[in-house]
Amino acid sequence: MKKRILFLCTGNSARSQLAEALMRHMAGEHYQVVSAGMKPEGVDPRVYQVLEQHGVCADNLHSISAAELHEQHFDVVITLCDRASNECALFSDSDALIHWDFKDPKSMEGIEGFEEAFEGLQARIALFLMLNGEEQSDVVGPVELFKIMSDPLRLRILMLIEDELALTVGDLTKVLEVSQPKVSRHLALLRDGGVLQDQREGLWIFYRLADQLPVWIRHTLATVRNGNPGLINKEKLKLSQIKDRKKPGFSLKTDTRVSA
Repeated sequence: MKKRILFLCTGNSARSQLAEALMRHMAGEHYQVVSAGMKPEGVDPRVYQVLEQHGVCADNLHSISAAELHEQHFDVVITLCDRASNECALFSDSDALIHWDFKDPKSMEGIEGFEEAFEGLQARIALFLMLNGEEQSDVVGPVELFKIMSDPLRLRILMLIEDELALTVGDLTKVLEVSQPKVSRHLALLRDGGVLQDQREGLWIFYRLADQLPVWIRHTLATVRNGNPGLINKEKLKLSQIKDRKKPGFSLKTDTRVSA
């Protein structure tokens, strides 16, 4: 069954119309998309102009009142201005209420403001679709993940494995300069928590990110790694100095990694 998504703003004349058209264009058949306004004003002609320039279909766009939809269920409601955000009570049974605050482009002359809104919405929608394009695992939730990452040692372990794809207990013990039992204890916690999995190769056991790890977690780890590039410099240098370091011979799913 298609998930239903509603974009909500004040006038349903610019931002929410752009968002509706873009979501339909980018999500294909995965969502049923609707937009509405608290006080609908009609679609601004510049919406059609910008959509046409970018090759996005503008068919069936029309301005409607949110009050007409208040008895309908939407899986996701995304508000695009502060005023609309205050009206979320109309859709209190929605599975997700999200707020993206975009400046109203109607007050600006020409289409520059509409272009800016289009580009901003395009980036937000792309991220939303990337992170919500699969069935979400309930093994690791955001609270559990950030508890795990709050420990400095576990964070460095995760950053090293995110970077190197797979490491042994011996590798981690050498570069982190902590005892093997301590490293093993943290690896076991990460494995039992569903973040890592182990894989034996001969006498060696490698730890890597779990195959079923949700995209949003992979994206979070990659963002932390790329946003703090110097975080594990010392450990990376020590890894490079380990002679004859055992590398995994099994195939690693490098295509599942996410660039931040």
